[in-house]
Amino acid sequence: MKLSLFNSKNLDKFSMPSKKKIIEVLGLIEEKFENSAGKSINIKFCNIDEISAMNKEFRKKCTPTNVLSFYPESNFLIDKGFLGEIAICPQIVDEEAKKYGKTFESRLYHLIIHAVLHLLGFSHENMHNRKEMESIERELMQKLNFADPYVY
Repeated sequence: MKLSLFNSKNLDKFSMPSKKKIIEVLGLIEEKFENSAGKSINIKFCNIDEISAMNKEFRKKCTPTNVLSFYPESNFLIDKGFLGEIAICPQIVDEEAKKYGKTFESRLYHLIIHAVLHLLGFSHENMHNRKEMESIERELMQKLNFADPYVY
């Protein structure tokens, strides 16, 4: 997958991953899902105010969130190779990592994988879909040498 990264201001205190490492994560997804091969994706690391505003605007929820996935509005863009966009909030990722006893890096990559799976059409709306999605997340995290993201 092709990757474009964007960073908001005031994220200096977080040890952000390199573009190379994120491409490695996306490469594992690409190996597993042929329909993601060659697609491009945008990831923006947002501060808490930005992610809160997006969550309110797009999901009608007046709280911050860890990650949001955005599908292209046009099938034309998908045909041209654009998979979608992800907004992720390092501050919330850090808080959750501490809460769940995970490293920042582990939690961050898990959420990137989770968000990309949503862009590929996966859902966790019912138990069957949830188990399938979590199984894929576990598999990919293991390939990255991280512990099961759902064991706290």
